[in-house]
Amino acid sequence: MTALSIIVDIVLILISIVLIVVVLMQQGQRQGLGAIGGGAETFFGKNKARSMDGKLQRITRIAVVVFVVLAIVATIITSHNLSNAKKTAAEAIAEQAAAEVTEDAEEAAAEVEETAEEAAEETKEAAAEVKETAEEAAEETKEAAEAVEEKAEEAATETSEKVEEAATETAEKVEEAATETAEKAEEAAAEAETKVEETVEEAKTEAAEKTEEAKEAAEG
Repeated sequence: MTALSIIVDIVLILISIVLIVVVLMQQGQRQGLGAIGGGAETFFGKNKARSMDGKLQRITRIAVVVFVVLAIVATIITSHNLSNAKKTAAEAIAEQAAAEVTEDAEEAAAEVEETAEEAAEETKEAAAEVKETAEEAAEETKEAAEAVEEKAEEAATETSEKVEEAATETAEKVEEAATETAEKAEEAAAEAETKVEETVEEAKTEAAEKTEEAKEAAEG
């Protein structure tokens, strides 16, 4: 509630009190005049009563006009304050939705980063295993070459095939992990965007409905 709204409400209350007092005074004056007998009324008493009655009627008209004007002003101020409150609420909802989307995006990015790190560690471990296997195969090949040259060639061929298969499997695993991570990130971004749009649309619809209700109430 703004300072202007408070001032208008206070003045409206004071005008209401003045209006009630003036109306009660007019009723009391009329009852008093009715109680006086016809012969007891003097010329000055009649003039004084008429003058007072005219003043009270004039004050009543002014108070009624001021009361109606202030009531209209109070209605306009209330409608304006309600519109500002709805706008502020909609902005708060939009900011909250944006914060949730940002948080979801950060979580998705963190998951992608973790998955990438895990894939990198697995690749590193697989490469170390391949290296160890290659070294062992090389030693076995060297020993076999010393014994039999033909067996050394066969062992070298088998070792090369194993290394290629291991490298191929590792590459496939890395590609699959990267593909799954990208799909999860895209799904999370799409869901977050849809959620923001739905929240903003609901906020707009609710604000429009409440504005229409306020207008109808003011017109009524």
